[in-house]
Amino acid sequence: MALSLLVTENKVAGNMQNVILVDDDKTGTNLVKILLEMDGFRVTVCPDSERGKRAAMNGVDAFIIDCNLSNGDDGVDLLIEIRAGSTNAPTDIPIIMISGDDRRFQAAEEAGATVFLLKPYSTSDLSKELSKLLA
Repeated sequence: MALSLLVTENKVAGNMQNVILVDDDKTGTNLVKILLEMDGFRVTVCPDSERGKRAAMNGVDAFIIDCNLSNGDDGVDLLIEIRAGSTNAPTDIPIIMISGDDRRFQAAEEAGATVFLLKPYSTSDLSKELSKLLA
């Protein structure tokens, strides 16, 4: 008996859903980008908050933001800016916060994160969360 895999395309009004991944880990983000694209998402990778905000000018359906970025950049600060309306992204946009430090959960929750995933997380879990949030 052959094993089959069903992959559903995630689309909104005929277009792929746009996800911005803000994370400075090049290796990890490239893998996540490839796997999410295989699940039908369009993924823009940004290594810092400023580039994430600029990328949102082109339209975005969801964010995935690492809490701990390089050079003192804090992903929770970007989350706060989005929720406050200080970016071009909708204030109610789904935002998945990720971190290898479970102590960041409370700050992310208080700032308005939709979901918090602890690294290392399963990319299939991430894809499922995105699909649920964007359904």
